[in-house]
Amino acid sequence: MTASRPKLSLPKYRGEDETHDALFDVAVYDVLLPCRQFVVRHKVTEAGRVSMTAEFLLRLLHSADGIDEKDFGTFFGFDLGERSYVIREAEEAGYITRRNGRLWLTTIGRGLFRIGTDEPQIYEVEQKTVTAGFDLLSLAPAIWDSLGIFELNLPELKIADTQRVAGARKLVPESFRKFYLEFAPKFHSAQSKPRFLYSVDHVDPGNRFSSVVRVVVKSRIRQPGFPEPDLSEWRTGYDLDDRNEVVERCAAFLSGLNTPRRPTDKDGYRLLREIAPAFTANYVRGTELDPVMLLKSAVKATEDMHADTPPSPVYTAAIAGSLFTHANAHKLFETLRHSIERRKERPPVSIWVVPQITAWGATRILPMILEQLEELLGPTNDEGALNPSPRSIALVAGDPQRYLREAFDLVASGPANGVVPPTVEIFIVPGHVVAITVHAPLGTTQSFPVPVGLLSFDAPVVQRAQEILSDYIKFFSLATGKSVLHDHHAFIEHALR
Repeated sequence: MTASRPKLSLPKYRGEDETHDALFDVAVYDVLLPCRQFVVRHKVTEAGRVSMTAEFLLRLLHSADGIDEKDFGTFFGFDLGERSYVIREAEEAGYITRRNGRLWLTTIGRGLFRIGTDEPQIYEVEQKTVTAGFDLLSLAPAIWDSLGIFELNLPELKIADTQRVAGARKLVPESFRKFYLEFAPKFHSAQSKPRFLYSVDHVDPGNRFSSVVRVVVKSRIRQPGFPEPDLSEWRTGYDLDDRNEVVERCAAFLSGLNTPRRPTDKDGYRLLREIAPAFTANYVRGTELDPVMLLKSAVKATEDMHADTPPSPVYTAAIAGSLFTHANAHKLFETLRHSIERRKERPPVSIWVVPQITAWGATRILPMILEQLEELLGPTNDEGALNPSPRSIALVAGDPQRYLREAFDLVASGPANGVVPPTVEIFIVPGHVVAITVHAPLGTTQSFPVPVGLLSFDAPVVQRAQEILSDYIKFFSLATGKSVLHDHHAFIEHALR
């Protein structure tokens, strides 16, 4: 019997899932940029008949008429081409004449100087005092805007160089010169002649204020826990290049949100399996749910959304990233509208279990979502009452942030330990839609917590989530917000039936 011959085999095909490294949105934050107004006293001038360099040539000849052309170039450090350009400009204007290699003022040129002055009256110099805003990180222009209580309680970018901020008054003149063309349209009417900055004479610090910077957190599948800040919704191009310090502090802000892997992270993934066992069975590796598989599926589905014919909502789908990203917010509303059309009823309330994650909901998108949700909700029995029933409810472990109390109608707070694991976020519109995500590092022991989970309008999935929240609500004893009920427990329990 002959020995079996070894078989040749082709290398295993590396499918798209093994090589795919798509960029996806992880989260969205709006952070406060510390700024200050400065009162700047300066001089401006209208466009003159010669350049500023030619003016200095006239001044030089006024004090030492008949100067040698070469000495003039040496005095200003000009090369031959630069020297010739300036001399030709003043000569063509009739202000100077050239004789035997020397430069002289003409009669017209001498007439530019009034008695007792050393400045030629080529143009009028005007004294101005304006109030200009600068951010205190990059000393680039910042626009003052009226902010509400929600915005004023958002996280603020930390100032790394406190000495620079303390000495900002001395640095503002240089920044004012650099950005004057950006400021000028705000100070002068469109009908006025072009103005040029002549000098910056004095600067006084004014009031502090804050502006809002939109930070979109982007990452790649292969290293989802190490994202980069995208500020393109705030500034682009050269505007962003002039604000490198702001970009650096935004990156530091994201690094400060990194969390270690916790034992309760697995409890969160088990909760996903408990609520949606049939769906999550496709993402189990061994005995545990694999969040990376969920991540890849969700990113692929998001890419399909941008195709010419985006898919219709499915009963249950994987989602990756915060519900505040543009793609996930779109999915959420499309799914809710689809559920309302199918069931022919409009729900009265939405409930949000806030994960124990730093800066969750710190974006203007949160109140926007809640406002749009209210438009989809149905009527209540107490419309028109002095204290109507809450339409948006948040369940928060510990003391809720001020911006959350401003965003939600009702905020119920309770202990950190409860039925729902601390890194789990649950958004539910009872009887219609549920979104569940786990905020945890992926593939590393410590990194940015990447939300991964599911969105469903499957009735059994929604019902299981409601049952879990019914057990959870009893832990929440304190209530704050815009619409505080006498018995918030009973109201929420009734909504979850």
